[in-house]
Amino acid sequence: MKKGIFKRYLIFAKAGFQTLIAYRGNVMLWLFGSLLSATLMGLLWWAIYSFSDSGVIGGFTYPQMLLYVILSAAMFEITMSDSMGMIMSDIRDGLIGMRLMKPISYRLQLMFTSLGIFIGKFIIFGIPTVIVGTLIAVLGFGLTGLVWYNVLLFVPALVLAFLVNEAYDFLFGQLAFRTQATFGINSMSMTISGFLSGRMVPLSVFPQWAQKVLNFTPFPFMMSMPIRLYLGVVSLPDVALSFAIAIAWIIVINIIGKLSYMSSVRKVVVFGG
Repeated sequence: MKKGIFKRYLIFAKAGFQTLIAYRGNVMLWLFGSLLSATLMGLLWWAIYSFSDSGVIGGFTYPQMLLYVILSAAMFEITMSDSMGMIMSDIRDGLIGMRLMKPISYRLQLMFTSLGIFIGKFIIFGIPTVIVGTLIAVLGFGLTGLVWYNVLLFVPALVLAFLVNEAYDFLFGQLAFRTQATFGINSMSMTISGFLSGRMVPLSVFPQWAQKVLNFTPFPFMMSMPIRLYLGVVSLPDVALSFAIAIAWIIVINIIGKLSYMSSVRKVVVFGG
């Protein structure tokens, strides 16, 4: 991508960031929703551990599970892409025709806008949540095992998680070109990714055969792998392999998404406008 073209799409990233800042009320609602979700899940796991004969479930102690819950709530808000929502909004509002006629890539416009929102959420919401959550787990519940290089590796892992989520979101968004059931598409997409990525339940509590299968799919890299990396329960060789698999899936999903997009735009149905 030429420098001038890259600079052109950075405008969309800046616009996404500025839009996020402009709607501070949404940020506060995200914060409240994530805190509520983490609190409820933390209490649920507290009850589960209280009735368990073992202090370890799925390879996690309760302090580790608590931090897992906090990080998953934060990561869901940070890495969740807006690409599908923007596609659905453009189709519903009758703007998709105008978007496609512009001499720019609609795909890159969506990706860079989502990137700007991701950066804003990470700065405003992600960093404070991770710091506070870690302090709660360490000082309040005696969590041990965190090391500095895992904390540093968490940042590129988070970026990869966003890129996997964004590519997946764009791919599912193609269905919006073919059907009016946008709410159902979004619900189905979030349910599949939420369950298989480890957001709802850590993948380590799944049967061994399921874990082995999922490790070669894009889903663990949306949520589970970055958190397990942060907690220090992934060896460095496994980290390198996980990063390679994540990058491979980003490429594969984007290729499939591009091929699907080329077919989907021929089936656009415009509403409103």
